[in-house]
Amino acid sequence: MWEKREIFSELPFVSNFEKDKTDFLLKIGELIEVPERYVLTKQFEPSHSFYFLVEGLVNFSISVEDRTNEFSVGKSDEKFTPVGWSGFRSPKRYYTTITCERPCVLLKWSHQNLEKFFDQEPLLGREFLLFVLGKSINLLKHVRTELAEYNNVNWDIETGKTGGFSQEGRYISVPNPLQLLRQSPFFEVFPDKTLHQLAKATQKKYYLNNEPIFNQGDTPKGIDILAYGKAALCFSPDGAQGGIEESAALHLINLPGYLVGWMGAAPDGSNDVTAVASRNSVVYHISARNLHKILNQDPHSALALARRLLWLVSIRLRNARAGLISQRYEREILAISNLIEQNSMQLSVTSPIHKLPHLLNSPLTLDDAFRLLFRLEKEGESLERELSRLSLDILGKIYKEYNFFEGLKNVYQSVTAAPKSLSPSEIRTMAAKQFAGVFNSTPYVIEGWENLPDEPGHIFIYNHLLNHPYNTLPNHFQITLDSHFISSMVLYAKYGEAGIRVVRVPRAEEYGHEYYYERLGHINVYTDESDLSQGTPERRKARRKKFYETAKDHLEKGFNIVISPEGTSMTTEESPGSFKLGAFLLAVSVSPEPYIVPVAVANFDKRINQNVFSLVIKKPFRVSDYVKNPEENKDSLFEFVSKYENEYRKYVEEAAGLARRVESTKINLKTFEQVEKESPVIDKNLFEQDVRILERRHVGKKNDATVFYGSSSFRLWRVMARNFSDYNVMNLGFGGARIAYCLHYFERLIKPNDVKSLVFYAGDNDIGDGCIPRQVLNFFVDFYHRFRESYPHTKFTFVSIKPSPVRFHFLDRIEASNDLVRQFLSREPNTFYLNVYDHMLDESGNIRDELFTEDGLHMNRKGYTLWKGLFLANEKEIFYDPRSEESERQTKLLPKTEIHTQAPSDLA
Repeated sequence: MWEKREIFSELPFVSNFEKDKTDFLLKIGELIEVPERYVLTKQFEPSHSFYFLVEGLVNFSISVEDRTNEFSVGKSDEKFTPVGWSGFRSPKRYYTTITCERPCVLLKWSHQNLEKFFDQEPLLGREFLLFVLGKSINLLKHVRTELAEYNNVNWDIETGKTGGFSQEGRYISVPNPLQLLRQSPFFEVFPDKTLHQLAKATQKKYYLNNEPIFNQGDTPKGIDILAYGKAALCFSPDGAQGGIEESAALHLINLPGYLVGWMGAAPDGSNDVTAVASRNSVVYHISARNLHKILNQDPHSALALARRLLWLVSIRLRNARAGLISQRYEREILAISNLIEQNSMQLSVTSPIHKLPHLLNSPLTLDDAFRLLFRLEKEGESLERELSRLSLDILGKIYKEYNFFEGLKNVYQSVTAAPKSLSPSEIRTMAAKQFAGVFNSTPYVIEGWENLPDEPGHIFIYNHLLNHPYNTLPNHFQITLDSHFISSMVLYAKYGEAGIRVVRVPRAEEYGHEYYYERLGHINVYTDESDLSQGTPERRKARRKKFYETAKDHLEKGFNIVISPEGTSMTTEESPGSFKLGAFLLAVSVSPEPYIVPVAVANFDKRINQNVFSLVIKKPFRVSDYVKNPEENKDSLFEFVSKYENEYRKYVEEAAGLARRVESTKINLKTFEQVEKESPVIDKNLFEQDVRILERRHVGKKNDATVFYGSSSFRLWRVMARNFSDYNVMNLGFGGARIAYCLHYFERLIKPNDVKSLVFYAGDNDIGDGCIPRQVLNFFVDFYHRFRESYPHTKFTFVSIKPSPVRFHFLDRIEASNDLVRQFLSREPNTFYLNVYDHMLDESGNIRDELFTEDGLHMNRKGYTLWKGLFLANEKEIFYDPRSEESERQTKLLPKTEIHTQAPSDLA
């Protein structure tokens, strides 16, 4: 039997006040028992009652889209969980539907009675609301814990930019404390006299990019208000104080006047998140002592502060729940609709943000949607700016999809509007480069580079996948993603030519197709999906003959042919369809017979924000190795193709499995993905003397060189030339170099040389100077792209960042940096990743001190002996051998492959 007074007495604030006051609070409340499925609150209804859960389980849900979709956003069985507390803030309506999932016992008050009581007893009201606040923070933590599993916030969406370097001016404009407090939504309820007092108590603090403002779990020292810059809020589910690297991205604060940290205003709390400056920032800090001294001098001000803190947590919880809907249910647009709807009472009916859900529903109006968000974030009213920022946080994946769609439109326009003077080959090259840029912004994986023939002039077969309707261009043209991916990311990357594709003759209504493929010089073929109104037997025979003649001519000229044997497109799950004989008959009609190179693809039929594109290159074969006289022996050829079709189905399953594997094991970049790239500071005099010595002694002095470039780990390798005497080695290492300096001196140290292979070691000093792994990757990618501009097909080796005793506390960063670079290079042809890291640890995972000099950073003779062995064990991948004609070809056609004269044994 439940007893109301006994339960009431368990509330911790009750014992702090006179009995007559707490008795009255008890009197106006009641203890109730309700059955399972009882609805305590309904979303958007006026708030009538407030509850504390005593026993049972409640579910919090949000309805969207005319109440036809309901999403669970949390459950709680914690004693004294607050229910209906959104009634303490304007517009005094419930923001969620709360249902009892088991029979429940609750303490209940009417909001009207509580408000009257708080006005009469503001200090007791303050304690009541602060207790609600503490329990509400627990609800927020539960939602954030779930949200952290997804961690898809994308802070690259900013003022219409998707990355690049920010160029901050030397001078910045920071509002004075009083101006900032007056424009802060949090302080808008306080009188100007109070704001003057708070302004005098502020302390201005400066934070550099990536510098922590405070850490989760630490005791808060006060409140922090953003005055300039940006602050990233991060959360660790287990409460670890590992900073940004151990946390998941939650939210980006970039509006002046918004609170970054507020837990110092609450009693006996710890920081609920980690806050990190995501660019150079200015923060106004008010100590907890000064804050309470000013606001607690008047009981009603103290009550107002408690209400405001509850208001702030309510917003954070609402935003976290919207994020959970977008990530758990992949319903970003519904989540934003709900955000706008929940704020509709405060928004003007003329606010353009009401258009947002409608603009987001079609790829053709996404551009308008993001332009609206960027404009409102910068120029809108306070609530519009906040909602725009939250929407951009939620729309990370859709923004990437929008950029992808814009990229497809731009490629189509470039091809169809290309000057008439350009040849099809030139247009294919132009398109391949543009498609590479489009695909490089998406998650993908390629395996089997070693199976590519060294020279072009072969037939590449693939399983053709459907296009997702979302990627349909305004003229109803669907650019086939799988075939363009093969052309740009495999063939162009390997051979410098995108290949010629066999494409279906379009139907009459597909007017966007014909001119596009005509400009690319692809080969037309009629299929069952083409218009065949004039398809007499004679005409079909003539067209077939023309196809074989055209394709043979291209093959004999050394072009690759890309063709799907199915003649139709399927989903990944259904692929491949039935193989036709055409591609195989084409192969045996050419002399010398080209290889058939099987390429299996997966997931190109899905939206890019929900999957990883994958491609697997299998071993090439010649048809004549399996069928004697195939042109005459059609039955045997048909039997072989039927059997091979079954084998090919395993290839597609392998590609799909590869995508799942990459998706499940990929590195969680966490906030590394979100930190905006900033220009590294370059001291032009720091290495000038070293660089001049290298220019005088080495630059331009050797042909066919394998160039070692990077920091002191190379510079101090004094016997490098002797260790690798079989090769033309050039050591261009300079001491203390970071990746940015390697890029800075590229034109002077690398460009003048006849580089046939580049071996790169850097990143060690970047980490030592405080860079996080994602920044290391960003700097490396900038360097790599600059190298590829000058040497598109030259061998490139990245030597993993070594562990060293003096940097043992950075081992996690070193491992993560290595993994990021390795993952990046796995998608790049002509590259090799040399793992020295693992070999410099003992069996227990400890750094091998015997490999280092006394400074604990640089290697001794034993260390370099280890490296020598690792380099020589992989010499074919790393070094260029000028004595070998084969090596000379490989500078253009890496990675090195064997010529496969046999098909896989399971086909023999």
